[in-house]
Amino acid sequence: MALRSLLLLALVGAVACSAGHGVHHLTTDTFAEAVGDGKVYFIKFFAPWCGHCKRMAPTWDELGDAFKGSDRVVIASVDCTEQKEVCTQAEIRGYPTLKVYYGGKAVDAYRGGRDLESLKTYAQDQAKQLLDETTA
Repeated sequence: MALRSLLLLALVGAVACSAGHGVHHLTTDTFAEAVGDGKVYFIKFFAPWCGHCKRMAPTWDELGDAFKGSDRVVIASVDCTEQKEVCTQAEIRGYPTLKVYYGGKAVDAYRGGRDLESLKTYAQDQAKQLLDETTA
């Protein structure tokens, strides 16, 4: 019984830690509707065992925090080991892969620096380009 309580506390703690960040975790069931909602989605497709993904995780969480509550940009992630259908449809070939979605479609693949400022600037530039051209 004590082990069950300990495991439950660990699970609750893990959920609470991940819930504090502004990163939206997309699934096969939520992906299509989410990326078609009129906002710019900057998505990290990853595998939990990937070393590059592990190194990038804290920066991606910071990026999510930076855009938390934004009405223009959503920072999201897709675990390709659990959401294989989404990753197959998105033509993911390596990890992490960073893509921008708008209007239900992939519009760009990010190939720049992996530091917070580079990622933040890119997301802001994509939002300005995609959202401002649709309102012009």
